[in-house]
Amino acid sequence: MTDDDALAPITTARPLAEVRAGARLIRERWSAALGSSVTGVIAAARLHGFEEPGSAPVLQDDAVLEPGTIVALSHFAPSLVRTESTGIDTWMHGGHAVAAVLDAACTVRELRDIGIVAGHRTTDVAGWLLARPWDLIGHLSAMLGADAALIAAARVTQSMPADVRVMGDHPVSIATSAVIEPFVVFDATQGSIVIEEHAVVRSFSRLTGPFVLGPHSHWMAGSGHTVSIGDHCKVGGEVSTTIVCGHANKGHDGFVGHTYMGRWTNFGAGTVTSNLKNTYGPVSFAGAQTGLQFLGTLLGDHAKTGILTRLTTGSFVGAGANVISDDVVPNVLPAFAWGSRGERYDRTRFLQTAERVMARRKVQLTESMRACLGAIHDFTARQW
Repeated sequence: MTDDDALAPITTARPLAEVRAGARLIRERWSAALGSSVTGVIAAARLHGFEEPGSAPVLQDDAVLEPGTIVALSHFAPSLVRTESTGIDTWMHGGHAVAAVLDAACTVRELRDIGIVAGHRTTDVAGWLLARPWDLIGHLSAMLGADAALIAAARVTQSMPADVRVMGDHPVSIATSAVIEPFVVFDATQGSIVIEEHAVVRSFSRLTGPFVLGPHSHWMAGSGHTVSIGDHCKVGGEVSTTIVCGHANKGHDGFVGHTYMGRWTNFGAGTVTSNLKNTYGPVSFAGAQTGLQFLGTLLGDHAKTGILTRLTTGSFVGAGANVISDDVVPNVLPAFAWGSRGERYDRTRFLQTAERVMARRKVQLTESMRACLGAIHDFTARQW
């Protein structure tokens, strides 16, 4: 899978293939669409050594791709529906090749130069182009709606507990190992709801579809609407149109809307985001016009906020940033910012914190990933 840096801050510290889009990682979406596993990712040099459970290795520039290899664009998120592949050498979307079979061997470096070349036996593939980071939020309602419906239809679900209320006609799928406490409302009038393996929904929650709660994640009470939550998260309060990539926390009160939380991010108690300007006009993001009326905050991996943090409409919070402020936070904080007054997070201290945070979730910071995070810290120094 090919990658790029156009989706910062989300892709500063992870390959785009490992970004959650809709209900699944982009890598998982391509696996579902093509019916085959992803064996490698082409990403920025600083991401060599990136590793997580299930992730594909980041390939070196001199790695050789053999004839017959399928190369797919990471900035295209295909539908989870299996697409035609027999006799096909190119998959198209909107007149552009988004995946193709190599007819000759080439190195990763050569592929970067020539890009994906369309063949003659083509088929169209449904999905969503992700040209800029806010596209993950702009397409979320449609993408998650389609994903949740497909996942719910294919899953075995437990019987609905007697003290849980279901509204609407869309499917509600609850994994047999999930726990649903009393006094929960599932509002499926606008979309399907999926509660995955070993997930927990606490009492006094109202979840409105489309909604996906990932494996081993906890919804801590409150209201959620159009929310996609990855694995091992704790989320609650008031959340709408938001993606939480995985191993992230937003467990306290406070509104979060139209926001992307990278992996290993944490919102301190009382953190709130703004997702709508007082003028109701289009939101800009890091100086670029998005064309969106609603956009909250996009956070890179390992970013964290202190208690009572106030994030403005269309905020950019770089990977590894530690947001500490007694005032409204500037709407652009570079990677590894320490507070909001222009200080930079020390490399050693950041790695020590990352190791402690991961160990608390019984995840080891491997030497390969430590080196990768260190390289990311060094690379982002140019932003200062």
